[in-house]
Amino acid sequence: MKHMRIYKFPILFFALAVSLFVSCKKTDYLDINAGDRPALSAKVKFINARQSTLAVNFWDFTRKVTATALQRNTATGYLDTQFGKVQFNLTEGTEASYKASYIFGGSANFVQETNSASFAGPNGPIANFAHSLFTVKKRLTSTLNPGNIDSLILVYDDLTLPVSGKAKIRFANFSPDAPKVDLTYAAGTEIFTAVAYGNFGNQTIIPYVSGKAPAVIEGLTWKTLGPFKEVDAGTNLSLLIKDNTTKVTIPLTNNTLNAATFEAGKIYTVYVNGTVGGAPGITATIITHN
Repeated sequence: MKHMRIYKFPILFFALAVSLFVSCKKTDYLDINAGDRPALSAKVKFINARQSTLAVNFWDFTRKVTATALQRNTATGYLDTQFGKVQFNLTEGTEASYKASYIFGGSANFVQETNSASFAGPNGPIANFAHSLFTVKKRLTSTLNPGNIDSLILVYDDLTLPVSGKAKIRFANFSPDAPKVDLTYAAGTEIFTAVAYGNFGNQTIIPYVSGKAPAVIEGLTWKTLGPFKEVDAGTNLSLLIKDNTTKVTIPLTNNTLNAATFEAGKIYTVYVNGTVGGAPGITATIITHN
């Protein structure tokens, strides 16, 4: 089996992991007799946000975790996977070779991807917590792996319920040739603004220890998790994607945002993918987390 390395973005940082473990009293697990303890695993929702229309399978190490190949712009439920230092892999259809392969966790520091060096990061999925793993099209390939066009993005999912009458959403831009974009209501109110390719709205940049190297591969680097925002619940909501600079509406090839529904108490990820300058155009997808 051919292993293609991809150098991307574990976007959970250590302080977050520690605080999550403390807040949920994971020491309770140690108070149970070893033979009675349930097996620990991470909970991961796998999301196919690639450019290609070919279905994909996800793997942790050599174990296929998707029961059937996942179509473009669809997601699994939360599946049990390995936690800690994990190699997630992506295959296409019934093919055995990896379209993307990346180890999340196991590095002392964040290391930015360059043309000649792999991205590395210290944090993998956390046991008993929820995450999303997206596969998306890279904006640029590297000279290290020029045929590698797919990326993997792991984010922590904060599934704390919103207050009464509200929903929670986050927004990501996975279109490699799109400008920075805004997610707005048709009436004009902005929800997220200036979201660049490979980013989530309102996310924070983790300080890069060694400074930005030359020939950096753009997008999808050392960012933190994409935070959710509470919004009013409602049906038949009309949302738009706009160019952040010109404020011109970017046309979508599907009508997902023309009559969107955000139910009270529900948690969603909204993302755009595809390309502005070619088929299949820009599409918008809404993924439900609970």
